[in-house]
Amino acid sequence: MNVIALGGCGAMGRATSHELAENSDAELTIADADVEAAEELAADLPGEVEVAEVDVTDHDALVELLADADVVANALPYAFNVDVMEACLEADAHYLDLGGLYHKTQDQLELDAEFDEAGLTAVLGIGASPGLTNVAAAQGASHLDRVDEVHIRTGAKGGGEGFAYSAKTILDELTMNPIVWEDGEYEELEPLSGRETYTMPDPVGEVEGFHSIHSELATMPYTFEGVRTVDFRVAFSPDLVNICDVLIGLNLTSEEEVEFEGAEFSPREFLDWHLDRQPKPGAVEEWKSFRVDVTGEEGGEDAHYRYEVVVESRLDDWGLKATAVWTGVPMGIAADLVGRGEALDTGAKPPEEILDPAQFIDELAERDIEIVETEVA
Repeated sequence: MNVIALGGCGAMGRATSHELAENSDAELTIADADVEAAEELAADLPGEVEVAEVDVTDHDALVELLADADVVANALPYAFNVDVMEACLEADAHYLDLGGLYHKTQDQLELDAEFDEAGLTAVLGIGASPGLTNVAAAQGASHLDRVDEVHIRTGAKGGGEGFAYSAKTILDELTMNPIVWEDGEYEELEPLSGRETYTMPDPVGEVEGFHSIHSELATMPYTFEGVRTVDFRVAFSPDLVNICDVLIGLNLTSEEEVEFEGAEFSPREFLDWHLDRQPKPGAVEEWKSFRVDVTGEEGGEDAHYRYEVVVESRLDDWGLKATAVWTGVPMGIAADLVGRGEALDTGAKPPEEILDPAQFIDELAERDIEIVETEVA
């Protein structure tokens, strides 16, 4: 099975590359614009790992690169998701990514029929959240005769200062209007709204979260027919939230173009450019956690299933913090399952629809990522 990890030496893609390199059934190629970084990572991985240079904005070159792939694991920024999917269709390769922040996911779902007709599988959003949260929700739904509500909460402890992953993606999560599904209808909210204090499993503990734009909301209201409520809250570090509050308050996240010394650009364009050039946080001790609550009816009675996970940094062997591990490992597992023909369907679909949740949870447990199920009284 030939697997190409696009952006496989990036912050999240490194964990996917580690996972796939340790899979004896996978022949891995790390494809990235930064060939030097890809070669350095490949040298540290077990087995023979190939490296390729790629410019994803060059469609023909991308298709040529992907032509030998059975599966493409896309760890690039979500803005490129549709472009890579279209290249996969042309190259006859299965596809996976880490999510599309709701709006991009909606665009990707439009390619469902084309992937289905080609006999290909595209898993849309198989990182941690979206990804593990979707799998957990599907496992809860599998117990129920009717799903009424799905509530997703995430939190973290440690991780160092600054942006945990792509500053552009985090700013999008914090500045775009969140979407929730309430009483069977979509509702658009204000950024950073719905602040709520909740408790995550030890050692994360009590955190403050808020509504954020996320891919789960683009799919779960349709996957779980009749569900009345689906919502998502994320808890970033208070320091990071304060930084973003200031940036928003100063209008530095505005998309409206301004003119400065003969050049035209938006404050947000400059901010993305500037933050992308800042030093990235190193591999430090960190714990990432989520809680997914699924309620409904089972056997004529009210039922409530809760799923929780805590993922720790892997510093000794991989040199990666928890953010990378719990995001990148699931895509590596899913790439293997899809490549072996064990996806539940073809087409472009979310994890809750296209992966067997019990099987996936078992695969995670083998990697010491344990999603704990509790039936709440």
